[in-house]
Amino acid sequence: MKKIILRALCILLCLTFLLPFASCQRQERQEKSFFLMDTPITVTLYTDKKTAEAIFAECRTILSELDDLWSRTKENSDVGRFNVAQNSTELDPRTTALIEKAMDVTQKTNGAFDVTVAPLVNLWQASEERGILPTEQELQAALTLVGTSHLNLKDNILAKIEKGVQIDLGGIGKGAAISALISYLESCDGVHGGLVSFGSNVAVFGEKPDGKPFRIALKNPKAEIGYAGVLNLKAGQILSVSGDYERYYTVNGEKYHHILDPETGYPAVSGLCSVAVICSDGALADALSTALFVMGEENARAFYESKIYDFEAVFIDQGGNVTTTAGLANVFEGQE
Repeated sequence: MKKIILRALCILLCLTFLLPFASCQRQERQEKSFFLMDTPITVTLYTDKKTAEAIFAECRTILSELDDLWSRTKENSDVGRFNVAQNSTELDPRTTALIEKAMDVTQKTNGAFDVTVAPLVNLWQASEERGILPTEQELQAALTLVGTSHLNLKDNILAKIEKGVQIDLGGIGKGAAISALISYLESCDGVHGGLVSFGSNVAVFGEKPDGKPFRIALKNPKAEIGYAGVLNLKAGQILSVSGDYERYYTVNGEKYHHILDPETGYPAVSGLCSVAVICSDGALADALSTALFVMGEENARAFYESKIYDFEAVFIDQGGNVTTTAGLANVFEGQE
């Protein structure tokens, strides 16, 4: 009887020591990178390999479906069909929800963000191909088509009030997609936490097995080496960065950044080179980072103080100076 008890105790002790190792094995870092939505995407999960592979496959499916809805270059997407339509187009409910949010941001930022900038985007792309800048006449003609007042959205039907109006969801779609992905990942069993990166959009959920925060370094475009600082992101927070340093049009050897001012038609000149927005809504973070960049820091801070939306921001001006909104005082570690 004593031998049986001793044997049972030995087994129990073995299990006691082995279980933590088994738990660590289940929560190993798993990572997958792929290219979708014209963006390199990386999904990092803390889980076991078998679980991760199934989740990675579903992540691709989710993003592919959204890309098929929101891509401006796909003829059969909701955006593609609307842009060539004479008057109205029936939308997927997910597209309707996204455009409703976009129109809300447009209204509350006084047009600093606007999805109807597509005619301006088309004009600048054509100018790049021709090697000459847009003329004032061309810009003014495109500007007459910019403004969400030219849209009517009701019951999943998007109609054009002005012929020739087109939309571009590039400034809000990736943020919405990262939110959709996080919602799915939060529902997955056996996943401790993780991070999703769309390059300029980053989101985290859950936590690391060691309990340490997710630390995200922000680039300082004006610094040759190093970074602007490090953000400690909490579960459910989403970061979106808009800047004048990565995407641009090249005309006659000169670079013109891609963030267009819906009021002037030209690349925005606001004194900023980068804006990072942190909030719990990916689409909102994406749209606001563009809007605040167009506004400039002074107007962006006034907008922040208005409390219209709940967000925090990091500003980097053309001199490389880095400042933040009040709520980041204890979570943003600036580079010394």
